[in-house]
Amino acid sequence: MAEGEEGGDARAPPVRLWVRRIGVYCDENQKTWLVASEEEADTVKARIRRVRVPLGQALCPSHLPASQLPHMWQLSEGQQYRDSNSRIWNIEHHLMIMGVEELLLKLLPSD
Repeated sequence: MAEGEEGGDARAPPVRLWVRRIGVYCDENQKTWLVASEEEADTVKARIRRVRVPLGQALCPSHLPASQLPHMWQLSEGQQYRDSNSRIWNIEHHLMIMGVEELLLKLLPSD
């Protein structure tokens, strides 16, 4: 999809990402992704890296602490995801960086 100076093309982005526990999401192929939020100048971003971690017990979303990150992302048209709160996240990049697949999503302002 995207190519960067530090990495190469990544495969197609995941269709869905569901929260399993704090900072760990799982995609439709049971692959695990570590997610960290980043905030700068009223902009929220999510840095999402595909890293193999034990799935463990999934937490019920109501047992997770409040967060800017959603419980689920669903790939929609174009370069965007829609989250479980109906917010739109733009794909800033989707790369392989030193062998690790990474997505960077940016929350778009709501109208």
